[in-house]
Amino acid sequence: MNGYRILVADELSPEGLAILEQAGTVVVRKGMDEAALREALRGMDALVVRSATRVTAPALDHADRLAVIGRAGIGVDNIEVEAATARGIVVMNTPEAGAVTTGELALALLVSLARHVPAADAALRAGRWEKTRFTGVELKDKVLGILGLGRIGRVVAERGLGLQMRVIGHDPAASVAPPGVELVGFDECLQQADFLSIHVPLLESTHHLIGRTALAKMKPGARLIHAARGGIVDEQALCDALDSGHLAGAALDVFETEPLPKESRLLRTPNLVLTPHLGASTQEAKRNVSVEMAEQIATCLRRGVVVNGVNVPRIAPAEAAQIAPFLDLAHNLASFLVQLHPGPLESLRLTLQGEFAPSALRALTVAMLVGALRHRLPTAVTPVNAERLAAERGLRVHAEFSTMKRDFVSLVRVEALIGGKRHFVSGTVLGHRHVRMVELDRFLLDAIPEGPMLVTLHHDRPGVLGLIGSILGSEQVNIARVQLGTVAEHDGLALGIFNLAVPLTDRSLERLRQESSVVEAHRVAT
Repeated sequence: MNGYRILVADELSPEGLAILEQAGTVVVRKGMDEAALREALRGMDALVVRSATRVTAPALDHADRLAVIGRAGIGVDNIEVEAATARGIVVMNTPEAGAVTTGELALALLVSLARHVPAADAALRAGRWEKTRFTGVELKDKVLGILGLGRIGRVVAERGLGLQMRVIGHDPAASVAPPGVELVGFDECLQQADFLSIHVPLLESTHHLIGRTALAKMKPGARLIHAARGGIVDEQALCDALDSGHLAGAALDVFETEPLPKESRLLRTPNLVLTPHLGASTQEAKRNVSVEMAEQIATCLRRGVVVNGVNVPRIAPAEAAQIAPFLDLAHNLASFLVQLHPGPLESLRLTLQGEFAPSALRALTVAMLVGALRHRLPTAVTPVNAERLAAERGLRVHAEFSTMKRDFVSLVRVEALIGGKRHFVSGTVLGHRHVRMVELDRFLLDAIPEGPMLVTLHHDRPGVLGLIGSILGSEQVNIARVQLGTVAEHDGLALGIFNLAVPLTDRSLERLRQESSVVEAHRVAT
């Protein structure tokens, strides 16, 4: 068991907890207020929350070791992201896991509004057969307006098209509409929609986005569906629009204050469907967000690689699949190099050759810094604080693209000045996911830069590999893979890269170093 401590402050599935328990010591404390959270964060490396726990700047002031906050879900408005960023803490979410579930809830609310399902059910249970009172409207050929065409908005759009609705949408960040959806301006979306579904994040710019002015622009008799974040809709203005009859109905799953207070005017307003923030409340979504977040937390703590980071260099979704394995590669190459040469680290240079998007340069540079510094510093190094930590220590960092002709489609080269000597390592990715180390200083090789590893410089003569294998075998260390590095001009020495099943002990390493055939022996853990 390693020394990582992980605080789980909200509900997480058993599958997610099991993954976290493999990464460190898990402490589960649900229902904490700010004061309790402040004390609980001391000594914690990671915090996992959903929507119930608020992570404030005062609470983070007491987070002496915190490296990452994971939000199992999409919205991060319950986390003070700027405060976390200022403290070098990664904030990540799971934007994909709950998209289908939340989108389907929005459709359920839409259908409930169209056919008065909740009110009709309540009347019948109360003994009233009021068939004519609950006359509804068909969805076919009605206009569905969607504010926000992200992951959830696109799910709603697809389902709306399946119901033969005409779907329009507004999203300032969308340059291309999803198939079958017409992109329109904000006002046009309000004015045309028979049903308006909201799927934007809660930001300063979107607080009360749907207020009195916006509601007045909506078509008389339109219906509003809101399953995004509380605060985007001005609830008092909405109640007025419903009371006046300007809107025919509304359905809300999220509220400015949660749980919804008993005295809330919403509870007394007609033609209003209310659900208690059920957006991600399905068995599938709860498991998916828990498992995905647990895996992301484990990856961040073990390797310093951030998936779905909110406050780290962003990569366009279309480029993510290509760049993701190279993030691992840059991290592992830098980690390998600085562990192999333990002297003072003075500078790092990253060179990208081949088919890389322009946005990859900074993201890969940060990955390189995390890999290089996490074995050199006592504090947690993350993609949020790596650049700052490098600058504070006077580490010179350079990154560039190169057009040099190479034998690989794409190549990553990490060069380091360590103890006054310059060393480099190069690598590539095979088949879009298999990382390989192909050069180490003067040696050419084909090695997997994943620890634990043994690296040897030994005499190139018969029996030496067998000797090394015998020593490892006597120490109960299994060899998973061996690669030899070659040089153009043979000088009697060979480089050995041994991928091991377990890390080398001090005793094992010392036994290897005592052999006259072994010039150097180093252990590396990426």
